[in-house]
Amino acid sequence: MTFEELKAEAKRQGYHLIKCRERINLLPCTCGCNRRNHWSKIKDNQTFAGLECIRCGRKVWGKDTLDARKNWNKVIEAELNADK
Repeated sequence: MTFEELKAEAKRQGYHLIKCRERINLLPCTCGCNRRNHWSKIKDNQTFAGLECIRCGRKVWGKDTLDARKNWNKVIEAELNADK
């Protein structure tokens, strides 16, 4: 069954096909803490999402939650690679 046939069958039965959202598991902070505060901020009609370590206070921001999670992992990996 092709995607177009699947889409037509779903529409015939009253359903919509949607793409699965990407899931990113967060790396623990370099201070050893695995808990973070999740923040949202609106500035100049733009929404931002942020993550903050509850132990050391490291903050990372992104344009949305998924972007903030990606940025968090990049920062942690960069610090781990710099220590080696």
